[in-house]
Amino acid sequence: MKIVQIMATSGGGLGGLEQHTFNLVNALAQEHEVHFIALDVYAKQVHSKVHFHAFDFARSRLNPLLWWQLARLIQQIQPDIVHAQAGKAAELIKRIRSYLPKKAKVVTTVHGTKKNKAIYAHADAVIAVSSALTAGIPEHKAHVIYNGVHPQPSLTATQAQALKAQVLAQHSALDPSQKTVICIGRLEPVKNIALLIQAMQGIHANLWIVGDGSLRAALEQQVKDLNMSQQVAFLGFRSDARDLLQLADVVALSSEREGFPLVMVEALQAEKIMVSTKVNGVVEWLPTEALADLNDMQGLHQALKTALASNPQQAPHWATLFKRAQQQLTVGSMAQQTAALYQQLLVH
Repeated sequence: MKIVQIMATSGGGLGGLEQHTFNLVNALAQEHEVHFIALDVYAKQVHSKVHFHAFDFARSRLNPLLWWQLARLIQQIQPDIVHAQAGKAAELIKRIRSYLPKKAKVVTTVHGTKKNKAIYAHADAVIAVSSALTAGIPEHKAHVIYNGVHPQPSLTATQAQALKAQVLAQHSALDPSQKTVICIGRLEPVKNIALLIQAMQGIHANLWIVGDGSLRAALEQQVKDLNMSQQVAFLGFRSDARDLLQLADVVALSSEREGFPLVMVEALQAEKIMVSTKVNGVVEWLPTEALADLNDMQGLHQALKTALASNPQQAPHWATLFKRAQQQLTVGSMAQQTAALYQQLLVH
C-alpha cells in the first residue's frame, strides 16, 4: 500500500498526538510505502524508510494557498490511503477531498473530545483512540484502535537506585523514606495538576511532577502556599520520563479531558498501579477504586490513599490488567489493526 499520513500540528510540540503518529508512521513504513506530511521540525522523529514531506502547517486552516499546496502534494504522491491525524488535518482533507486522487480512501483519527465530529465523519473510516470518542460518528464508519507504545526496557536494580539517588540529590527537601507518586504531563490547564497537588495534602508520600509548561510558576507557588515543599518536587521536562516512571509506587493523572492518555499505557506496561480522574480511555481500563470524578479533590485523595496501600503483586485484577496492556497496548498491535482497516477499505 501507498499511504499518506498527515499531522497538521503547528507548534512543534511532542505530546501524545505526536508520539502516537510517529509510532504509527514508523511501524507502517516497515511493510508499506509511507509518506508523512508534517512540520519540518518533526523530520528527525521518523524512520529512514518514511518519505518525509516538510509542510508549513503554522498557517491558518482557512488559508486557500495551504489547501492548494496540500492537494497538489497528495496528487503528486498518488496514495491508496490518505490518513489525517486529529482535527486540523481532518478539516483540511475535508476541504480538499474533491481534489484528491479518485482511488484514495480517506481515514481520520479522533484523538480528543471535539464537539464537531463532522470534520471527521466525511472520511471513509474514522478511528477513535477510545470508545467514548466514537460518539457522533456514524456507526458503520467508527473503529476503536487504542494507542500503543513500545515496551520500555526495565531498569536494573542498580540503575533504578542510581536514578532515584540523582533525583533525591537534586531535591534534597524530599523525605527519601516515603513512597513516590509520579505525574507526567504538560503543566497546562487541561492537565489540572493543581487538583493533584491539593489531593496530595495529608498523604504520606512524595509527589514528583515531570514536565513543563505555562503553569509551572503558579503550581510552584501553590506548593509553597500549602507548605508542601518537602513533599512535592518539580523535575521539569525529562527525556528519561519513562525510566522515572519505573521508580513510581503510584502513577497519577488528574486531567480534565483526554483522548487515550499514553501515560496510562506506559504505566500499565511498567506494571504500575495508577489513579486517575474519569477521563476518556482511562475509564475503559482502570478499576473503579482507582478513579475519581473530574475536579473531585476528595475522590482523588481517597484513590491515592487506596493505591499507596495496595500491593500489585497481591492484587490479581492489577496483574490481569498489566498483562492485557502488555499484549494489546503496543505499537505493533496498533499498526496491525490500522493496516487491516486500510486493506478492508481498499477491498470494498
